[in-house]
Amino acid sequence: MKTKNQFDKERLYATDDIFVSDGIKRKKQKERIFLEGKIKKKISKDVIIAWSILTPMLIWWLVVSGFPMLVGFVLGFFEWRNVNAVPKFVGIDNFIAFFKDETYLGDLGRTIVFGFGITLVTMLTSFACAFLLNRNIKLKGFLRSIWYIPAVTSPVAISHVMSLLFDPFKGVINRLLEGAGQEPIILATNIGWSIALIFIYSIWKGCGSGALIWLAGLQSIDPDLYEAAEIDGANKFHRFWSITLPGLKPISLYVFITGIISAFQIYEPIAFITNGGPYGATNVLALRIIQDGYQNFNFGMAGASGLLLAVLIMACSAFTYKAMTKDRGSL
Repeated sequence: MKTKNQFDKERLYATDDIFVSDGIKRKKQKERIFLEGKIKKKISKDVIIAWSILTPMLIWWLVVSGFPMLVGFVLGFFEWRNVNAVPKFVGIDNFIAFFKDETYLGDLGRTIVFGFGITLVTMLTSFACAFLLNRNIKLKGFLRSIWYIPAVTSPVAISHVMSLLFDPFKGVINRLLEGAGQEPIILATNIGWSIALIFIYSIWKGCGSGALIWLAGLQSIDPDLYEAAEIDGANKFHRFWSITLPGLKPISLYVFITGIISAFQIYEPIAFITNGGPYGATNVLALRIIQDGYQNFNFGMAGASGLLLAVLIMACSAFTYKAMTKDRGSL
């Protein structure tokens, strides 16, 4: 039997425990509130800094790209054939005229063919370069820098240099061909060489940046996977097929979509090397938009072509993304 004093002591100890426990809880609650306040202040400060950096660029983009692009899309629903004329709303007449005109359909078809062709060949070429640069070779850093130089050179300047190289009278390449007893390459009449030159320029221009992205993907794959596969008896081809390619699937999605977006908007080499010739064999939608807008002053058709080009790019990008991310667990 417990005495009264023992009961009183136990009750006092229990009361002390409750007070101690409540004190600890209050202290922890105050610490949590203090930390939450500091975090909120830091987040608000970071948000202010971020917006202060992004706002000038956002305003610049809206003024230079966003607003003009929106106006161009709206013009697709108007007939405006002269700067001094008054725009007339015609609904979808410009789009109907686009699909009835064989010239515009030809430009659309060449845009698709050139876009997919340049993108696929550039992907394969840049991947091969990245695969070689990922190996232990001498001057690896120097070679990586060399491969990236085309990506940072001026497309207008390089296009002009290539057109000078194939000049029918003073071009270095044509002089060499004539010295070897061969016929000179006249881009104004040679469809095959004109198309080939556009492909060569575009692949050379995009190979460097693509190779760096592929290289980053190759280096992100865990080397332990290759060691484990080698221990299990997998040869180089099986390691490449079962480890490298699946590990590069997200990278391949990014490279393909950005390549399609860039290739569908190809303009500089066509404008400065072939000017859409010969006989319109290299003309694409991007050049047609410039011709309609700044040469023919047909702003309505230029806006309609621009809107259709944007829809084409978004549709191809969305379809590619959906097809390559069908298995969500693989990305």
